[in-house]
Parts: sequence; structure tokens; C-alpha cells
Amino acid sequence: MKKQNEPSAESLEEMPEIDDERFRRLPGRGHHVNRSLGEIVAIDPELWAYFGSAEAVNDALRRVVSERKKVAGS
Repeated sequence: MKKQNEPSAESLEEMPEIDDERFRRLPGRGHHVNRSLGEIVAIDPELWAYFGSAEAVNDALRRVVSERKKVAGS
């Protein structure tokens, strides 16, 4: 039996639409040139399970810093 090279019509209907804009390269010295990530750290998997996203980690750290500032100020 010969392997089918092209996807079937049914499988194409199941595939989600892809936004081509996210694959477009930005002009400049690489498409990440304007992104400022700051320092990159590794989060232990058991801690990551509580957060699930970089935004959640950043929010939690901001709360910790805020609380420390309150304690140091009083």
C-alpha cells in the first residue's frame, strides 16, 4: 500500500487556522532585537506547577517585593 503524501480533506478541515503574521520576520538584526527579556531564570518544575505562566510568576514576585517594602518602611 502506497503512503499518502497529501493530507486528506477531512484532516485539513480539522486543522486550525494559522496566523501567518506570527511567522513573519521583523526587519533589523533578528526578529528578537526589540524584545527586552531581562534576566532569564529557571523555575523548578514543582514550583512551576503552581504558576503555569511567566506572568503569574512575575505577579507573585511583585507581591513579595511590595510586601518587603511595606515591612522595611515601617
